Amino acid sequence: MQEKRAEEYGRCATVLDVDFQVPGAAAIFDQALTNGLAAIVAHTWQGEEIEKRKNGDHRLKAASQLLKVIAERCDEAHEGIYAVPDAAVESKITVDVAALSDALEQTQRVRHARGVGEIDKRHVVALLDLDGHSCLGQVSEEQRESDWVKHQIQDRYERLRAQDYLELIGELEADRRIALAADHRPAHPDELADGMDVTDCPVCGRETLAVSGIDDFGAGYGPGVCLVCSYVRSSDAAHDLALNHMLARHMDD
Repeated sequence: MQEKRAEEYGRCATVLDVDFQVPGAAAIFDQALTNGLAAIVAHTWQGEEIEKRKNGDHRLKAASQLLKVIAERCDEAHEGIYAVPDAAVESKITVDVAALSDALEQTQRVRHARGVGEIDKRHVVALLDLDGHSCLGQVSEEQRESDWVKHQIQDRYERLRAQDYLELIGELEADRRIALAADHRPAHPDELADGMDVTDCPVCGRETLAVSGIDDFGAGYGPGVCLVCSYVRSSDAAHDLALNHMLARHMDD
């Protein structure tokens, strides 16, 4: 679990390190912060990352709660900044609880439609500072230049473009295009074997993504174009989706 948290932190934090204004930055930030803090708290004070609910179930604490654990258990090095011990290297890292708490306020505004909120460079720097802990150490120059990060950013901008296009054409035109999707369904079983099919679009949510091939793992995430919102799932994006699917299956086995 710790390894998975660290990897998820690294993947999300690296995307923001390259482009902190990428579409969906608020959700990416929350995911990175929660996983990074959970890894640090679990490593330093095992069990403090979990809360027991009234029904007896246990669940991971929210990022805001994990920041409170750090603030309560650590000495304040500077105003709003706390020194977290790292036993593996017999040193401490500083966690900017004030900046990260402000970042959470910004992301919650965006994610829950409570007005305008924005992640800025100060927030991202505080997020990346967590990587100095020995249980993380996931952000590197190699990762910043990785194809995965580039594909993630490109696909997020493509999704934003398709969402804008969907709003432009309106519901009536979108409904008209849905009817045309039936013409793209495979007429012969051999076409299914080649990956030719119509599946759900991640942007408009309609079953109108005309798939034109098979991903590298045969997981059902082939490249294609949505016949309604025009979203284009590139072969690179399809590969990344399929790879994540296979890794998740492997983790569950």
